[in-house]
Amino acid sequence: MDNNSSAMLSIEEAQLLLDLLFEQEYALEVVSSHMYDIETGLKSVDSQKYQQIASLYSRLREF
Repeated sequence: MDNNSSAMLSIEEAQLLLDLLFEQEYALEVVSSHMYDIETGLKSVDSQKYQQIASLYSRLREF
């Protein structure tokens, strides 16, 4: 995805996207997939970022 400012979502669009991700239960899948990529070496993040992602994963599982 391009970080070009013309491609940025509006606040309303971003909120709608988040709502849909939660409604369809894709948020947990996305975070889980990202964690798998980190754990298998496909993506690299620092330990603090990984801990934040792991915490988010735990919170999403509670829903």
